Amino acid sequence: MKSATTAWAQMSAAGWWPLVRRILISAFTLGVLALIVWKARGIDWSAVGQALRDISPTTLAITGGFALLSYAIYGSFEMFGWHYLGHPLPRWRMAGVAMSSYAVNLNLGTLVGGVGFRYRLYARLGLKVPQVAKLVGLSMLINWLAYPLLLGTCLVFQVVTPPADWSLSPATLRWVGLLLWLVPLAYLAACFWSPRRRWTVRGQKVALPSGRVACLQLALSSANWLAMAAAIYTLMPEGVPYLAVLSCLMVSAVAGVLAHIPGGLGVLEGVFMALLGAQVPQAELIGALLAYRAVYYLGPLLLALLAYLGFEATTRRKAEAA
Repeated sequence: MKSATTAWAQMSAAGWWPLVRRILISAFTLGVLALIVWKARGIDWSAVGQALRDISPTTLAITGGFALLSYAIYGSFEMFGWHYLGHPLPRWRMAGVAMSSYAVNLNLGTLVGGVGFRYRLYARLGLKVPQVAKLVGLSMLINWLAYPLLLGTCLVFQVVTPPADWSLSPATLRWVGLLLWLVPLAYLAACFWSPRRRWTVRGQKVALPSGRVACLQLALSSANWLAMAAAIYTLMPEGVPYLAVLSCLMVSAVAGVLAHIPGGLGVLEGVFMALLGAQVPQAELIGALLAYRAVYYLGPLLLALLAYLGFEATTRRKAEAA
């Protein structure tokens, strides 16, 4: 009889595992969508509409300011790639590509925004596929670098009480939080003290930054997540702690990745309702999250698409003139 390892290897070699993986992901995504639709049936949408109308223009402007700050911080991640590649592209243009790609990524998914859209723009600007891959990988690393630190902090200090049906004790959550802290700490330790600074991974050369640069990366990553949470916090009713909003954002971020739903549509709202539903009226909570989506997701997406159309028109005119 074949061993399980041998059977697994043969299935992978035959191409069955990628198919099975796609089926499982699709089934999970459909299950999440079905749950979202089922939950949406019980929502008083007229009350949600009234909650949206009650949000003042000043509050929306403050939310927009935090959203702009978050996008600017994300665009700054590309500066590390600019130094890493040593490419002569203007830094402001690379930051613009990063922010536009980020908006598309949030709404349409990583393959379209984080990879496809960014590659399209950078290819027009003269970068090659390996260079774009390094930029994408570095931005993703910096973006998620502070995630374990912030989520771990929320779990260690029990900022939000999880629902009873989650079957996770406070002690277990604290241990998970402590383990999460080890991820960024290990990265910083490697950057400060690792004697080996370069590796080759799948034909790509990878170099560790200095310890000071790693600390700057962690600080910027933290600032980005904190600005995102602040954008949501400004829309919440009074009495909702900022750290509670941050905790919900941390959980919803990874839930959205696992759900494979573009923009985490419904996932963000579901996590916030599960964790804050006992503290905030449902209509006000959903109204705040919908306003956040409009400001942080849809508005930047519209601007990114307009910028892209202008970029394509300018590139075409230059090509015709040449």
